[in-house]
Amino acid sequence: MCHAAEDRAREAASAAPPHPLTADLKAAMALLGDPDVSKLSRALEHLGALLTRWGPTPQLRFDAAAFDAYLSKALESLPDTVEQNPAQAHRDLLVGTVREFGTRPFLEGFRASVLQRASESGHSSEDRQSLCVAALLASPSNKPNRFRPEDIPVLDVVFGVQFHEWCAQHQELASKFEALTRFAEGDLSPEAKEALRQASEGNMEALLQHVQSDPALVERIAREAKERAARVEEKLKQPSTPSLFAPEEELWFTCVLWEPMQAAKSAQQNEGTRRSAVENLIRAVKAAIDSELLHGMLERLRQKAKDSTLDEATRAFFMDAAIAVEAEPSRMVMAALFTSSQEAQGRSAEEMVALADIKAHTNWTPEHFEPYRQLLESMNLPKAAERIRRCQDWLREHPIALSK
Repeated sequence: MCHAAEDRAREAASAAPPHPLTADLKAAMALLGDPDVSKLSRALEHLGALLTRWGPTPQLRFDAAAFDAYLSKALESLPDTVEQNPAQAHRDLLVGTVREFGTRPFLEGFRASVLQRASESGHSSEDRQSLCVAALLASPSNKPNRFRPEDIPVLDVVFGVQFHEWCAQHQELASKFEALTRFAEGDLSPEAKEALRQASEGNMEALLQHVQSDPALVERIAREAKERAARVEEKLKQPSTPSLFAPEEELWFTCVLWEPMQAAKSAQQNEGTRRSAVENLIRAVKAAIDSELLHGMLERLRQKAKDSTLDEATRAFFMDAAIAVEAEPSRMVMAALFTSSQEAQGRSAEEMVALADIKAHTNWTPEHFEPYRQLLESMNLPKAAERIRRCQDWLREHPIALSK
């Protein structure tokens, strides 16, 4: 009797359908064992894009309040390091943060959450692969002396996404602060003046509470932002207006957005596919604007706004552009891509020749970009060279055939 029950149990187990993620998990394990680490890098980049798209969600982020408090305190001790070595400062901040919040309980919750997401319908194979890779990487060794959160790459991804959101939130406060300071002193109520005073002393929370409590002020700031974005878009259409991009940024956007842009163009005559194509393009633009690229764009635009060699109207345009890009990076990047008359200009005659050589090819491959990458290295522009290397990585999987 007992043996019969055991036989039935074995038969039931063998007849049970496989887990829906079995194939994806096997593929993820194979990817982790692949010597070509660029594939893992792309999977983690795609994971970051997914986390960004879904927004702040429990178990896919560190505790928001604790994260804010930790970063606010940690950044106070970094100013000297940031000036001397910003890359090292960012690394120190990342390591300290993941050691603080990347605990085993967090990883367990994160792993369960990404597996749940992966099993939901509507995800592409690339989505499922990235989520399964994340689940496997979120399963660290059980040996206490071998648990090092800073060596778990999914925690780097969580930190990167959440740090970008944290910066955006504080930039929003800074933008509101800047908007208030531009209003005439006589236009401000005593409460607004007090909020400004506290903000100038570092208490941005007081400013946020004041702005949120005054619908008219919120509407005024929003209207000004809308008018500014419209001014920038209109200015970009003029043939004399310089590009918002540096050359390496323009090449990066061309590479990663080529396919979704072509799909959006080809879908113009079909209402059914146009909306889907446009939504896909918007997602691709958001994913292409990583925090380092956005920071570099904003810094360059702000510097141009202060460049005394430029005329006043051009400086005003760059100031408007900096504020607009900071407020709505995806919208302004798309505006620049679709409406700008000018291409990004090289920083030297040699760079302009190198750019012309790339654009003369009808098919872009990593090899076509290598002379330009080496030139940027020789010009002591490591971040620009790194952006071109990322273009090369992209082109290895997505070669581009340009229409001439």
